[in-house]
Amino acid sequence: MEYFVMKPFAGGCRLKIVNQDPDILICNVTKKGELPDFTLRPCLLISDRFKELLEQFLPSMDFTPCVREGEGDPFLWSFRPPALDAELAGFREDGSVSAVQPMGLMPVFMVPNYKKISYVINLALAESLLRRGYLNLELERIGTLGGESYE
Repeated sequence: MEYFVMKPFAGGCRLKIVNQDPDILICNVTKKGELPDFTLRPCLLISDRFKELLEQFLPSMDFTPCVREGEGDPFLWSFRPPALDAELAGFREDGSVSAVQPMGLMPVFMVPNYKKISYVINLALAESLLRRGYLNLELERIGTLGGESYE
């Protein structure tokens, strides 16, 4: 099983959450630039087209809309993928994930630790993402614990 960590590129627009509500996020754009398809700041946010792809892999996943302050239509979405226990992952000194235990058919999951949260995807989702040319998204291959490693 092959896995990849999703990482955002630096640059693009910068966002600030104004009001966090369990049902909707309201934000302001604090720095103009290209709207990302994937960002981790201020929290995990994805674009409409990224959401459409994830819905194909995870039809029962709940997504929280993120709207610009003063507007009504969502332009980004947040979601909370299932978590993998930190004991089932290997980490680098900076806190990033270096390897994970196989998660079966789970296409995306998060690996929290004391330094940061990493978002990991399987090969099938990685290939789908790469075919579509998403903005602000880098994939880093990581190893598999108890199996073949790619580092």
